[in-house]
Amino acid sequence: MKKLTYLLLLLTVTSCNDILEEKPVGLATAESYYATPKGIEDGLKATYSTLRLFYGKQESFFLTVTGTDVFTNGFGGVTNFPDINNYSANLLGTNGMITTVWNNFYIGINQANAVINRAPKVEGLSDSERQRIIAEARFIRALSYFHLVQQFGDVHFSLEETIGVQTTAKRTAVQTIYNEGIIPDLQFAIENLPATPAKVGRVSKPASEALLARVQLTLGNWAEAERLAASVIKNYNFQLVKPFASLWDIGNETNSEVVWSVQYTSDPLTNGTGNQSHLFFIFDYAQNPTIIRDLANGRPYQRFMPTNYLIKLFDPAKDARWDGTFKTVWIANNKGVINGHNVSPGDTAIKIVPYPVADAVQNAAPYWLIDFNDNWVGGNVTNLEFGGGQRRRFPAVKKFLDPLRASINAEDGRRDFFVIRLAEMYLVAGEAAWRQNKSAEAADYLNVVRSRAAVAGKEKEMQITAANVNLDFILDERARELVGELDRWYDLKRTGTLLERVKKYNLDASPNIREMHLVRPIPQTQIDRVTNPGDFLQNSGY
Repeated sequence: MKKLTYLLLLLTVTSCNDILEEKPVGLATAESYYATPKGIEDGLKATYSTLRLFYGKQESFFLTVTGTDVFTNGFGGVTNFPDINNYSANLLGTNGMITTVWNNFYIGINQANAVINRAPKVEGLSDSERQRIIAEARFIRALSYFHLVQQFGDVHFSLEETIGVQTTAKRTAVQTIYNEGIIPDLQFAIENLPATPAKVGRVSKPASEALLARVQLTLGNWAEAERLAASVIKNYNFQLVKPFASLWDIGNETNSEVVWSVQYTSDPLTNGTGNQSHLFFIFDYAQNPTIIRDLANGRPYQRFMPTNYLIKLFDPAKDARWDGTFKTVWIANNKGVINGHNVSPGDTAIKIVPYPVADAVQNAAPYWLIDFNDNWVGGNVTNLEFGGGQRRRFPAVKKFLDPLRASINAEDGRRDFFVIRLAEMYLVAGEAAWRQNKSAEAADYLNVVRSRAAVAGKEKEMQITAANVNLDFILDERARELVGELDRWYDLKRTGTLLERVKKYNLDASPNIREMHLVRPIPQTQIDRVTNPGDFLQNSGY
C-alpha cells in the first residue's frame, strides 16, 4: 500500500502575506483553494502534517515518559530539561516544552476545523469522499483535544476555524470537551471511515475505535472501552508480530500489528525535522575506548534513563521483551584496551546485565561489564553500574533506533511512529474487563500479550490466572509492553496512581511532586496574549 504523503499549507495561517509575496505559489487563497476537491484533500494532508510536531519529538517524550515511575532524567535530561521530570519549582508556564506542545496542538486543531467547516461546500466530491475527509479531520481534532485535556485540564475549546486575530479565550470544562468534541468526533469517524485505508498512515475505522477505547478507559466507561478494544481485536485482520523484537525492525514498519502510525519518510524534502525518537533513550557508548559513534548505535542525547523499578519489572529468562526493548551489548568498531585486554573491531566492548557482578569479575572482563545493584540510578553509583558516569550508563531503548539516517549526526529519522498497535488493545480490554469484575476474561486478554512476549519454551511460565490480575499487575504489564510509547504519564494519571508511584519509584521527582502536578501549567504566552485574563486563569499552584 502507498504511504500517506503529508503537505504543509499556510493558507489558513494569518499574517503571512509577506511570506506569500516573497515566494508566490500562485494566487490561491483558503477560500478558493479549499473550495476544490484537490485543495480540500491537500488541506487534510496538512492536518496530518501537524501530528509530526508531536509524535517523534522530544517534547512528547518529556511530557509522557519522564516524570513517571519508569523513567527519570539521564545525563542529557539533567543537563538540558530537568524540571518536567523533577516537578521542581521551575516547572512554570514559561517552560518551552510545554508551550510548544500547547501551540502545536492548537495549530492542528485549527487546521482540522478549516477542513471540517469547508468540506461541505466543496463541489465535485462524492458524498462518501466528503464524509471520509471530514471524518479523518475529526479524528485528528479529537486526538489533539485528548492530549490537551489530559495534559492541561480545562482548555480553550472551539469547533470553528479561526480566521484573523482572536484575542479572547475561555477555558471549557474537560467533560464538555469530551461530550461535545472528542467522543462525537470519534463516533463520526467510526461511522464514516473504511476498515482498510487507501494509504498507509490514513486513519481508519479500527483506528477510530481504538482511540475511542482509550478515551472510554480514561473516562471509566469500562464496558464501552472493552467493547471497542475487542472490536479492533476480533473484527479486522490485525495480528501480533512474533517475536516481539521483529515488531521494531525498521524494515517491517507496515506490519500486521500496527493499527495506525504517523508517517515519516527517507525523502528530506518531505520529512521535515523527521522522527527524532532515536536520539533520546541512548547512553554515551562512545565513551568506551573501543567504540566510535556510528549509525547502527545511534546518536546519544541521553535524555531518559530507566528507573530501578522498570529494570526490575522484567525477567529476561522468560520475558523476551527485555532483549526486544533494550540494547545491552555493544560491539567494538575500533582498536583499544579495556582492563588490560587488547580489544579489536568485532569484539564485545560493552555488556550490560540486570544483576550484580563481583568487582573482581568486572575488573577482569575484556569489556565494560555494567551491572545493576539496585542502587538508585540517579545517585552516587560506581562507573560500571546502572546510572554510572553521571547517568551515562544504562540499558538503551532500541525500539526507536534508526540506522537508515543519512549520517551519524542526522536527527531527522525516517522511522514511522506507531501511535496505536494491537497489543495495546488487549491491554485496554483486559483492564476494562477487570474493572467490571471479570478477572478471568481480563487474564485471557493479558495472556495473549504475555504469550507473544515469552522466550521460546517459556510460554506456560508467562501465563497468569484471574487471581494475579489487579491494578498493579495491569500497570506493570503496560510498562513492560509499552516502554517509551508515550503512554505512561497518562496511565498513571487516569488510574490515580501518579503521585503514589512517582514518590515511591522516581527518587528525583519524589520530593517535589504534588496534587497540582496532575495538570501542567498553562503556557504563560497564552495567558499574556488574551484580552480577557479573568476568564483564562493559570492552573492552581503554578
